[in-house]
Amino acid sequence: MNSRARFPGFPLFDTAELIHEQADLELYPDLQAALAALPIDHGSALKDFSIAHKFLVKYSDVSGTYSRFRSEIQRFLNYTWLIAKRRLSQADTDLVSSYFTFLKTPPAPWVSRGIYPAFISSNDERQFNPNWRPMALRSKDLNAPYSVTQASLNASRTALQTFFKYLVMQDYLQRNPLLDVRKRDRNAKPSLNQDKDAEVRRLTDWQWSYLLETLTELASADARYERHLFVIVTMKSLFLRVSELAPRPVDLGQLRTPTFGDFRRTIVDGEPYWIYSVFGKGDKTRQVTLPDAYLGYLKRWRLHLGLTSPLPVPGESTPILPSKKGDAIGKRQVQRIYEQAMVATADRMEREGFIDEAKQMLAIRSETHYLRHTGASQAIEAGGDIRHISEELGHANATFTESVYVNSEQARRRTEGRRRLV
Repeated sequence: MNSRARFPGFPLFDTAELIHEQADLELYPDLQAALAALPIDHGSALKDFSIAHKFLVKYSDVSGTYSRFRSEIQRFLNYTWLIAKRRLSQADTDLVSSYFTFLKTPPAPWVSRGIYPAFISSNDERQFNPNWRPMALRSKDLNAPYSVTQASLNASRTALQTFFKYLVMQDYLQRNPLLDVRKRDRNAKPSLNQDKDAEVRRLTDWQWSYLLETLTELASADARYERHLFVIVTMKSLFLRVSELAPRPVDLGQLRTPTFGDFRRTIVDGEPYWIYSVFGKGDKTRQVTLPDAYLGYLKRWRLHLGLTSPLPVPGESTPILPSKKGDAIGKRQVQRIYEQAMVATADRMEREGFIDEAKQMLAIRSETHYLRHTGASQAIEAGGDIRHISEELGHANATFTESVYVNSEQARRRTEGRRRLV
């Protein structure tokens, strides 16, 4: 199965560390020869390679996302050039549909048993690894057939979706060919032993709107709920965990307290925007961009606290969530604020006749991750770049972020199904 002669294709892109050196192909004689031998115009092949290379360079600083995108794009280009015998600029719905069919039952020469690097070094050059293949069978059973999971196909769709959007923006494609691909063409073969519906651990858009409206009304009538409104909006809009709004221990037993100084205004290309520095899981710091719509809630909270400036100033040491003693409230108090907000919303739902909906809110009143998941889902649904959202969530790669997107799509599909008439 690993015979080089039986596999017609070849790897295209090197590791994230070496992708920048690959633009001129000077150190890649094998790749130069393979591109020249393709059954399409050589100039077109070089253009296809070049634009795909530029796309991947954008993701070279996020290793997990880069690896996923690289794997998918070089597999898709091999199929486009060698099987469909077309150029990337000719990609359309029919091509993409047939590609997904191909992924489900690839020819044996396209599959390796084990994972192999694409290129190896030889005489100061980077040459093809003869064991590399676009797909890999990881089973220890040498007789096991290759099969693709739905999660793998979803990841392929996500990578291609991002790639095609880039090509459209670069005027390399007139339209995203994935938009019209039928869902069944992107589904794996059915399995009677698997639950096909992943659990959707997020609020529906209606639940989020109801929660926000409830807290806004409560805060306007009773200042005690200003804290609830700010905490809920901040956790959802900035993708925060409960622990990321409370003091956390660092070196030598000291506590790192979130302060207003963690908000910072910066200017890029003449445009001002705000970011928030999060000291997160694994003691890692990440930066989250503040949505413009969030600034009004930040101003409202600062006004409630009696702070002199509407927005934070550099070096400001005031805790974001100060306690009555002047320090900062802890993780359990933030958790309690979330629970109180959910209960208050459920009470309003019940008063207004939404009995079942109220029970649903009470059932998740301790599941604070629903806010973070909701924020990420809505951001992706609005067309946000998965790589950027993955970074702002603090993920090592886009795998979990992709699952959020899949869950969001599942929720929309179920909602549409409920609206069908009998």
